[in-house]
Amino acid sequence: MLHLTDISKSFGSQMLLDKAGLHVKPGMRIGLVGPNGAGKTTLLRLIVGEMSLDGGEISARKDLRIGFLPQEIEEIADHAVIDEVLASHADILSAEKRIAELGRQLSEAYSLTEAAGSGGAAPPDPDQLLHELGALQTAFESAHGYELETRAQTILRGMGFRDEDFDRQIAELSGGWRMRVALSRLLLEQPDLLLMDEPTNHLDLDSLLWLEEFLLTWPGALIVVSHDRYFLNRMVTHIADLDRGIIDLYAGSYDHFEEEKRQRYETLANAAKNQQREIESAEAFIRRFRAKNTKAKQVQQKIRQLERTERIEAPSLERKTIKFRFPQPPRTGRVVAELRHVRKAYGEKVVYKKLDLAIERGEKIALVGPNGAGKSTLLKLLAGVIEPDAGSVTLGHNVRREYFAQHQLEVLHPGRTVLKTMEEAAAPAGRLPEVRSYLGAFLFGDDDVTKQVGVLSGGEKARLALARMLIDPAGLLLLDEPTNHLDMDSRAVLTEALRQFEGAVVFISHDRHLINAIGTKVIEIRDGCLTHYLGDWEYYQWKRSQPAGPGAAGPAPAEDSAPGRAKTVELGYKERKELNSRYRRIERKITAAEERQKELASLLSDPAHASDYELLLSTSAEATALADEIAALYDEWGVVSEALGTTAD
Repeated sequence: MLHLTDISKSFGSQMLLDKAGLHVKPGMRIGLVGPNGAGKTTLLRLIVGEMSLDGGEISARKDLRIGFLPQEIEEIADHAVIDEVLASHADILSAEKRIAELGRQLSEAYSLTEAAGSGGAAPPDPDQLLHELGALQTAFESAHGYELETRAQTILRGMGFRDEDFDRQIAELSGGWRMRVALSRLLLEQPDLLLMDEPTNHLDLDSLLWLEEFLLTWPGALIVVSHDRYFLNRMVTHIADLDRGIIDLYAGSYDHFEEEKRQRYETLANAAKNQQREIESAEAFIRRFRAKNTKAKQVQQKIRQLERTERIEAPSLERKTIKFRFPQPPRTGRVVAELRHVRKAYGEKVVYKKLDLAIERGEKIALVGPNGAGKSTLLKLLAGVIEPDAGSVTLGHNVRREYFAQHQLEVLHPGRTVLKTMEEAAAPAGRLPEVRSYLGAFLFGDDDVTKQVGVLSGGEKARLALARMLIDPAGLLLLDEPTNHLDMDSRAVLTEALRQFEGAVVFISHDRHLINAIGTKVIEIRDGCLTHYLGDWEYYQWKRSQPAGPGAAGPAPAEDSAPGRAKTVELGYKERKELNSRYRRIERKITAAEERQKELASLLSDPAHASDYELLLSTSAEATALADEIAALYDEWGVVSEALGTTAD
């Protein structure tokens, strides 16, 4: 389908591709990964012909249709949304217009035929018109023309557009929504090979889930650049790892790739180590016996052997890791923020009618829901960026708040260095001595700290802004899509920092790995109502999949679920506190039991104990009992989770 053979590409002294190769077969869904600056975007642009190769060859099937979604849309035609999505099917749309025109002409021809019989003008030949109409209709039906606009509308709805948006001019849309239009057009085109560069950055969770389901049934091949681990694990059949100019292909998910890559590199590193020992032994032999005539022949053999030896480069998988204790906020009261009877509207659109919400110290809350449901509005209300029309937003005792949104990257001074930017944030907290080690924890090396902010990439700026926020953290962090533009390593840094953080975090993110890693609660916002799920993304998904209705497990919500009100259950503070304590106790028991289960599995699989039948018997019995205990603990955990899952703060 597509062959990349010994391709090379460099920019100045930087070699991005060095005789790299890749074979893309029909139906393959490839995740293209690699460190920042490795050349992933360059590779996609080479495939579509936007750049030229320095060497090698890219060959493809003659009739191969390639669709490409870049990271940023440079320009897009000034059409209505639906017209732009349909624009690549101009031939089908023209055929549809011609069919309508032929129908009109046929009607006129028959009318003129009757008139001609009474001495009128000669009409067009109806048979000729019918022949053309039949041929056009056959071609139109073969191209699924009658379904085209319906398919376009379905895709746009999946991308988060409302029906009233279809006729909006693209010029009115933000960059993120224009990207969705471009993606919708590509999906409607159904190319044989779809190339996508960071498609998830501009999607909310609902649109991302829809896109995943759509692509899972995609008949063509796919190459996608993404730093979304969850997306890659769910979507791809292969991982193409672009590193140091070479592309290595791995079958399976991203998690499988990470494990297999480590195993491959460990094998290669061991081979390099063994080879080095042999080289050192040969060199020692040469030094010792070079002057002895009796050993001259062997010495020459060793020299020739060393000259012929192709040295194995010892690879390293050692990445910058965090060995750093992140600063913690001052101790706050139990409740860090509370919204009481809050109303917020934009013109006639009421987002929240009577919103009540309390956030407690230590909670890490993910806000999810469809685009336009009010997630960003709630975050801005908590941040004090916007004021409620009615009601109150109150911070708790000793609580300071910090708000992160993508547009705030623009407030970073482009003329200042990374080091100076961090020192300004660290000075008031008396943390100047920690700045360099702190920047190191956020993956800024010694060479990076002297760079001016203006030359940083979008991902580096986001990382710097988050680092500034976390060096003197507030008791309440409010984060709007904090992982956008961050690569895998940077996301791992942020995740670890937030995992250590002892204050409260309320965040919007489509990064399900982040929600699973740090989330203690998911709040779904839909139609102005808040529904609480005490758990991570996996629990939220599981809970939503459970049947609703009178027979459903779990406490029933109270009747009051007006727009802006959280769905609540009749649990008092003491009852809720006891349930929370029980929930944490069960989790600790499950963790301890699962650790013991791993130890027992290791004992049973150890060849050293293969003949110790008494040990194997007792270990097997304990493992069986432990499995039953874990199952019971999970049942209990599920009951407690359901009891807490829809309670209000």
